[in-house]
Amino acid sequence: MKTIIVISWRNVWRNKPRSLTILLAIAVGLWGGIFATSISAGMMKQRFTSSIETQVSHLQVHNPRFLKDDNIRYGILRADQIERVLAQDSSVKAFSSRTMVNGMIATATLTKGVRILGINPVQEAATTRLSTTVISGTYLTAGGRNPVLIGKKLADQLRLKPGSRIILTFTDVEGEIVSASFRVQGIIRTTHSMLDETQVYVRQRDLQTLTGDESIINEIAVLMHNIDQVNPAVEALRKQFPESEIRFWGQISPDLLYMNEMAGATMMVLLVIIMLALAFGLLNTMMMTVFERTRELGMLMAVGMNKVKVFSMILLETTFLTFTGALAGVILSGITIYFTSRTGIDFSGVGGNTLSDYGISATVYPELFPGFAENIVLLVLLTSVLSALYPAMKALKLRPSEAIR
Repeated sequence: MKTIIVISWRNVWRNKPRSLTILLAIAVGLWGGIFATSISAGMMKQRFTSSIETQVSHLQVHNPRFLKDDNIRYGILRADQIERVLAQDSSVKAFSSRTMVNGMIATATLTKGVRILGINPVQEAATTRLSTTVISGTYLTAGGRNPVLIGKKLADQLRLKPGSRIILTFTDVEGEIVSASFRVQGIIRTTHSMLDETQVYVRQRDLQTLTGDESIINEIAVLMHNIDQVNPAVEALRKQFPESEIRFWGQISPDLLYMNEMAGATMMVLLVIIMLALAFGLLNTMMMTVFERTRELGMLMAVGMNKVKVFSMILLETTFLTFTGALAGVILSGITIYFTSRTGIDFSGVGGNTLSDYGISATVYPELFPGFAENIVLLVLLTSVLSALYPAMKALKLRPSEAIR
């Protein structure tokens, strides 16, 4: 077997230009596929992390009727007890209680529908890092009368700046229409530009006072230290508070769950297509090799080389070509990913605004999905075997006497 291995390796380099061409094709193709996959993986992770830490959180608590009717009057039952349990749970990183109502924002120039979130500024800053998104003005403070935070896109549409006055109109817990004057304290810009256009943030106590119920809480968002702690936390809360609807992030945002499950599979399909295209080039190269060495193969079979050894020699030549090119591609992609994962790739010039609509920053940090390396090895091995089968079968069909002539 050692002799077959040595012969196969030498045969690969008998025609150096042709071998180097196919090696380069495999290396560049695999590098492109892996690097594109790493960019996609970086985007998916960034969107997932951004959605969890700034919007969805790991789990949320609601009154079941609020999820169906979206009416402020349906507050969470025993909300104060839930908050105490969460505060004592060491697996909980942070939580934020919110009072939520749909309403209208009005200025002298425009009126627009918005979602009004009454938040505890300290809790919200710890849960969603909202305080770090302020780009103009200041974050919500304890002082002042009816301060409000609005998104950059909404501020541009309404021509607002810090200090501007707006009117918020909504219904209270009794169904009566309430209007109140608020002053813009800060303008924020998050990675979710669509939310920046449709949500405004006010202090929870201000909104509760205006709605007529100073204890109403419609949502509690909870952030865990580790995603593996989410399911046990959900089950524990459901047992303690069966009257409340406890949902984990996948139930709150099914598209996020689907994206998380399908992203890796989608990227592997891309690599399979690339390797399939390379396999045809490899197949063509090996077919040419077999036809050029027809007499040589006939002589080897005539002096006693059996069909198993002939098949093994063709298979090994194909494997050497594939794995050498694949190794070069993996090394090249590893170097590329290593540096770009630290510096990031700026896509602001080609789609930064579009990316922000989906919760992805314009600067993407490439990385690979878990278990991706093992799949690459299997894919390369499968490609080499499939590419070698037909040429090897053609070699086995040779008749030594005819091949020599």
